[in-house]
Parts: sequence; C-alpha cells; structure tokens
Amino acid sequence: MRMRTVVVTMILLASGHARAEAEIEMGEPANDGYCDYVQGVASAQAAVMFAPTVFGQFGLIEQAAGAANPDIQSGGLRLISGVRVSLDGIYKGLTTRDRARADCRRHKALSQISGETQYIALDARAKVLDAALAETDKILGQTKDDLDARRTTAQEATATRLRVEELRQLATQTHREMGQLPPPSGSIGGALRAFERADADVESYEGKLRRADAFDVSIRVGVDQFLDRSDANPSPYFAVVAIGVNLGVLFQGRANERAAAGRRRLLKSGRDPLTADATGERLRAIIEAETKREQETAALEADLRRQHDALTRLGGEESKRYKQTVWFELIKIRAEHAYLSAHLRAMREVIGDGGGP
Repeated sequence: MRMRTVVVTMILLASGHARAEAEIEMGEPANDGYCDYVQGVASAQAAVMFAPTVFGQFGLIEQAAGAANPDIQSGGLRLISGVRVSLDGIYKGLTTRDRARADCRRHKALSQISGETQYIALDARAKVLDAALAETDKILGQTKDDLDARRTTAQEATATRLRVEELRQLATQTHREMGQLPPPSGSIGGALRAFERADADVESYEGKLRRADAFDVSIRVGVDQFLDRSDANPSPYFAVVAIGVNLGVLFQGRANERAAAGRRRLLKSGRDPLTADATGERLRAIIEAETKREQETAALEADLRRQHDALTRLGGEESKRYKQTVWFELIKIRAEHAYLSAHLRAMREVIGDGGGP
C-alpha cells in the first residue's frame, strides 16, 4: 500500500510539473515567434515523456516459459493492467525543455548581434532624415515663391524638388528596413559571448539526451489476476522497478566530447550559415572597415558644414542656390555618419569592447 502511494504521488507531481512548465514557457512569447515555436515543441515532447503509460491485457494469456515462478496451470482468462512511470523519460523531458530554453537564448543573442545593432544604426539615420524633412517644406515653399517672382528658373526649382524627393525616399526606405528588424529588447552588451554560451549549452543538452537513450528505468504498478480460476491469487497486485543499461554508454563519452569540440570550431569558423554573422573575427572586420568609413564621412561632413556656413555669410541669390545644393549633400552625409557611428557603438557593445570609439 505504501509503495502504491509513493508511485501515485510521483505520477501526480510529474504531470503537474509538466503542466506548470508548459504554462510558464508559453506565457513568455518571443517577439518573432521563434521561442514560442521551440519551447512549444519541447513542451509537447516533454508532456509525453513526463506522463505515465497505462497498459492492459485481457484474454487467454500464457505465462512466459522462462518465468521465475511459473504457475502450475499456465493458461486461463487473465487480466494484467497497471501504470508505468518512466524515470529516464522524466529526465529526458526536463533536458528537452532545458535545450529549448538554451536555443531560445541563442536565437535572442543572434538577433541582437545581427538585427538589433542594425536597427540602432538605422534609427540614428532616420532621426537625421526626419529632422531634415521638416526643413524641406520651408525650402519648397521658398522655391515656389522664388519661381513666382522669377528669382529662379523652372529647371532649378525642379532640381530642388528632386533633391527633396530623394531625401523622402531615403527616409521611407530607412523606416521600411527598421520595420523588418527586431527593435532593441534591452542591453546588448556581451551578446556575442551570450550567443557562444547558449550555443554550447544547446550542444551540452543534446549530449545529455544522447547519453540518456542508453538507460531505461521505470516503475510499474498494477494488477495481475486470473478471472476463471477459483484458486486465484488473493493478492494480485504488483510493483516492479525495472532497470536497463545499454553498454554503448561506455563508449559515448569521447564521442560527445568530440562533437562539442567540433561544434565550437564550427562556431568560430563562421562556416555554419547560422553563425556566419556571429563570429568575433567577422564582427571585428566589420568594425575595422566601418571605422574608416566613419572617419571619412566625419571629415566630409565637417567640410560641407564649413562650405554651408561660408555661403550663408556670403549671401546673394547665386550663393543661396548653391547653399541649398550643399545642404542636401550635407544631410545625406550626416545621416550616413550617424548610421556608422551608432552601428559601431552597438557592435563594440555586442562583442564586449564597450561603447566608446
């Protein structure tokens, strides 16, 4: 009786734990649905691993020939039924959920590396362009007045409208690209190391699942009763603990270590499509290239700003028209410089080098 109480308690705890974990996991969806997907699949798989199996047989069931204590009368109408709890299945269910959580962390870190850094850079560009577009309405109004007063030509007015349209298209494209990327979810500091740790955790849990396949540990409780015999066993209940170990587990350790080492090398090589944009070497190469471009755009922006200020002081209609041309070029360079500066800060934060220049 005490044995049955213990087993029933284990079954209820396992089932309740599985339901609670499923509710927790599904209550925290990822923005793009990936974490919902992998954790939902893991919860569905774990539900079967956690839950007990009900079994039953009824009919003319013969005893096994190799039974340890065979009954004299080997046949008869017989009922065998009960519940089987797989202890290795519970372990596999827990590990499967842990693997899904690690996969979710890996995906979030990768999104920060390749998506959120780009979003931050595009946002910096968009702010410059949006502020400039507010000024273009004044420029267009002034151009119309100048055209009506014959202070400018139709060709020059058309050129101004085309430059304004170019800025509008650039701003629209920037906002469209931002809409396709994940917005910042918080601090992106050390996202590269977080990605590497999460990827290592995924492989570690997969190794544990491979090792767990070598074990079969279960508890069975139930009833085994002959129904057509007067001398039936007065105590037909049974409780059995079954343990099975596949000796292949003795040879798994080295293979799992080799798999983990190979995964780490593949991760750092960048040859895996998943990790192509998440290697330290590639990120530092991008930082090096964009640092040069940032310096060049900073110098060009300063030069155009000096020209614009000089033309403002000079005055006159000719200087005014040329000043507008310089202003449009200045805005485009300023937007590109803002993009590069923001992207570099984000990339340095991702790899853990800090946000400074």
